[in-house]
Amino acid sequence: MPLIGAIAGLLLRLVGPLTGRILLALGMSFVTYKGVGAGIDWLFQSIKTNIASLDPRVIQFLAYMWVDKAISMIFSAYAAAAAIRLATSGSITKLVTKGSS
Repeated sequence: MPLIGAIAGLLLRLVGPLTGRILLALGMSFVTYKGVGAGIDWLFQSIKTNIASLDPRVIQFLAYMWVDKAISMIFSAYAAAAAIRLATSGSITKLVTKGSS
């Protein structure tokens, strides 16, 4: 039984780097995005500042239409999704292929 574990470990060590080289040869790579939380905070503050500079009647209409709640829900959902992805490393890693961003 220890022989099977040793062979499996050897195969994993050989296949790991080989898989990365195959993906690179196929035009696939990984991109890491950092600072997602800071970007979300900046965008949310920018929206709040721009809305606060509007005419009071427009602000009342937007409040009547619950635009503030909609914006808050969208940012909360995006922040929750980003928090799940960022839980371990503080960055998001995404697989990209040639011709995509």
